[in-house]
Amino acid sequence: MNPYRYSVSLRAMHPRDDLRPLFDQLGLVPRRAYRAGERKPFDPGPRQSPVYTQSYAYTNLTPESRNWSDEDLETFLRGVQQRLAQHRDALHTFFVRGGRCGLFVGLSGEHQFGFELDPSLGAGLADLKLTLGFDIHPGPD
Repeated sequence: MNPYRYSVSLRAMHPRDDLRPLFDQLGLVPRRAYRAGERKPFDPGPRQSPVYTQSYAYTNLTPESRNWSDEDLETFLRGVQQRLAQHRDALHTFFVRGGRCGLFVGLSGEHQFGFELDPSLGAGLADLKLTLGFDIHPGPD
């Protein structure tokens, strides 16, 4: 038994392009998005740019954290990879134009846990030019 919880988001960054068209193509609504060159809505402080230096957007693919026993992480990620595969051309174009897009996984568990991801999942995400990042939180979420 590997008791853990996870959440997954899709994140995209680009040196200059607006990311809303990409999210529209993917059928996703960004929870937060800003474009390179837009003025920051807060005082950035000394030595920091008053405008965003790159475009950024993200959306949650899990509305709340999920329990591994409801659906393990690999099964969930495989489903996301399969849904995004229909947008392979758009993701490749985004990558070629200098963008970076990927899945970001938050993991938490009260006890030590571990798991393996099948190489075919990594290959499928790589084929879509998607990164896979992890943020691990020991203890309860």
